[in-house]
Amino acid sequence: MRLAFLSALFLVVPTLLRAQAPARPAYCDELPVTYEKAASTSTPLPRFATDPVTEYKVQVAILRHTHPRDFPFHKKLVARWRPCEQVWVVESRDTFRNRADAEQLKQELIRLGYKGAYLIELVGYE
Repeated sequence: MRLAFLSALFLVVPTLLRAQAPARPAYCDELPVTYEKAASTSTPLPRFATDPVTEYKVQVAILRHTHPRDFPFHKKLVARWRPCEQVWVVESRDTFRNRADAEQLKQELIRLGYKGAYLIELVGYE
């Protein structure tokens, strides 16, 4: 009887844990061919009269086995789910064109207790 209960427990608990995690999209397993490789065989990406600009965000945490709603993060932060990596990335809500402004927010967040805050670089288009 006890062995049957333990066996059932080992079968049910992993299923319940998987049910709580958001589903992983199919494209995570079937990664597309990169643009450079596919450009010669498929239709090229559309081109626009834009210029690339460097922008910055401040990241403070990457949550793998927990949910951001379990933490009262600062109001200047937002959590973004990355389904392929199965992590939440907690970063600044705003994007900064000026690195000094991003650095200023980073220092403010470090003073507030986010000791692992760091800048990430993005490419935007205008």
